[in-house]
Amino acid sequence: MANDTIFTIGRQFGSAGRRVGSELAKKLGIPFYDKELISLSAKDSGLNEAIVEKADEKAASSIFQSLMIGTNPFGAFPMATSNLGLPDLPINDRIFLIQCDAIRKIAERGSCVIVGRCADYVLREEKNRLLSVFIHAPMDVRCERAVSLYNVPQKKATQECIKNDRARAHYYNYFTDNKWGDADNYDLSIDSSILGIEDTAELIKKFDEMRHGI
Repeated sequence: MANDTIFTIGRQFGSAGRRVGSELAKKLGIPFYDKELISLSAKDSGLNEAIVEKADEKAASSIFQSLMIGTNPFGAFPMATSNLGLPDLPINDRIFLIQCDAIRKIAERGSCVIVGRCADYVLREEKNRLLSVFIHAPMDVRCERAVSLYNVPQKKATQECIKNDRARAHYYNYFTDNKWGDADNYDLSIDSSILGIEDTAELIKKFDEMRHGI
């Protein structure tokens, strides 16, 4: 069992970050959240799940940034989304705030693994409990996974990896004060191709044990 640790996983497209997170959760016997956050957010907000899924991990080119005057949303809107009273915000921004609530509620329940959705930033004040990880891999490895797992045509694999990475970076950089993928912003940055999925998960588990003196 983890030491009441909240593990957050950022990942490049095709790096197996989701599978590493899932394997870590299985090893520790703790809840795992990725697409599950879509259902939770839809339930909490009353929005149609398909709408939440369409906006998931996508930043809008919206009035949100002008409202923030160049800052991240948390400084201005730290309270629960149900109390925000901001009906004019674009749906992507509203859903982001709803997911922030869902992430905080999940963290209150105890140790878990959360993939993406700026969870490391949302929970940044949980310094003693948070272990943020970024999973990356060489482009050739990621392209191979894109072809074998996501049925991406071989000739378009590199383009697909770049496109998805760009979207994830835009989402993360848009909603936070940090830079997506920058090792300075994570406790661990790991090339998953070196150890493979299971051993990368084991490495994260061991790192958490070591930092707690176990």
